[in-house]
Amino acid sequence: MTILHIIASHLAVDALTTLVERSDANDGYVFMDDGVYVLLGKGLLVLGSRDVFVLQGHVDERGLKSISNDHVTLINMSGLVQLTASYTSSMSW
Repeated sequence: MTILHIIASHLAVDALTTLVERSDANDGYVFMDDGVYVLLGKGLLVLGSRDVFVLQGHVDERGLKSISNDHVTLINMSGLVQLTASYTSSMSW
C-alpha cells in the first residue's frame, strides 16, 4: 500500500527524518503551503531518492527559487489531484 504524504507545514529535519524512516520506500511526498520551505534546508537530503512533489504556485508565493533536482517534480493543483488518485491513500501532515 503506497501513501501520498501531503506536507503543508514546515517540518524540522528531525521530524522529516522520522517520517521517512516510518514510511515505505514507494511512498510519495507532496510539499505545499509552508511545507515548501523544505527546499531551503537539508530536508531534501533526508528524502533521498523518494518521489518528491512541490506545488509550484506555493513556491512562487513565498518568493522561493525553484530548484532543479532529479527527485523533485514541480506540480500544479491539477497535478496534485492526479497524484491523489494514483496513490492507494493519502495522509496530511
